[in-house]
Amino acid sequence: MAIEISKPQPIRLGDRYLYTLTSYAPVEVEVTMELVTEEDIDLTLESLADEAGVALADVDDEWVRAHAVGAGTVAELRERIREDRLQQARRLAERDKQERASEALAERLGQALPADEVARYRAMLLRSNELDAGRMGLALDDLLARSGLSRSAFDATLDQEAEVMASREAAFSAFASERKLKVDDSEIPFLLGLSAAETRELLESARRSGGFEDLRRQCLITKASHVVAAECTCAYREETPEEAHERGQRLRDAFERIKVLRETSPAPGSEGGKGGSPAGGPDLKLV
Repeated sequence: MAIEISKPQPIRLGDRYLYTLTSYAPVEVEVTMELVTEEDIDLTLESLADEAGVALADVDDEWVRAHAVGAGTVAELRERIREDRLQQARRLAERDKQERASEALAERLGQALPADEVARYRAMLLRSNELDAGRMGLALDDLLARSGLSRSAFDATLDQEAEVMASREAAFSAFASERKLKVDDSEIPFLLGLSAAETRELLESARRSGGFEDLRRQCLITKASHVVAAECTCAYREETPEEAHERGQRLRDAFERIKVLRETSPAPGSEGGKGGSPAGGPDLKLV
């Protein structure tokens, strides 16, 4: 039986902790590529019909010609959905690659996570969930109840997510320090995922509030995550038909739950019968 060795606490320097990794070599990960099935296409088509406020039986060639930009028949629409789902599968695989690379790097953390760091991330996640519920016109506990999730289960998930986020930022911080990574001003828009104008506005606001260094540090963490993912050794495998079916069932269950939630508590200013779904629609515009 393996003996678990307790990790030491990190050194604290000002308001930051200093971390190290057991190895800085590229990580090795495996990523599963989604297999696009007829079941996926059926669910996406149903999602489009739901978004348009019609029954799936109403989606025929005439409806497609009138409402779907980029397709003239149901068959063409299904093919467009297939193409878009394949592109989406590739994007998801790259996202999964970065996620798994982050996880693998965090496992190399040489120090324990201080409780106050985990608590800081937990508070951020809790506030984000409260804001999401507020945008739906609900208190968080009410949203959890309508979603069928107990508060204890939610709190347990929050604890776990906070620890994951804290461990990954600590690992990326150690990696950035070891590799002496820097963030040039020209990189900030890309790292923040914002336009140049939005970035200027955010930076000016950060300077006024004294949060500029925190913002730049977050950009450095993001840059480190990109470097780790780019340098990792990744093996890709295709999802099996059985795995694809199980995933499809989970998506359908989530789709049905969202429909029920939307019908019972529509967001302020929205129509109760319309909205998105977890099915992932194609890049087609409905008119």
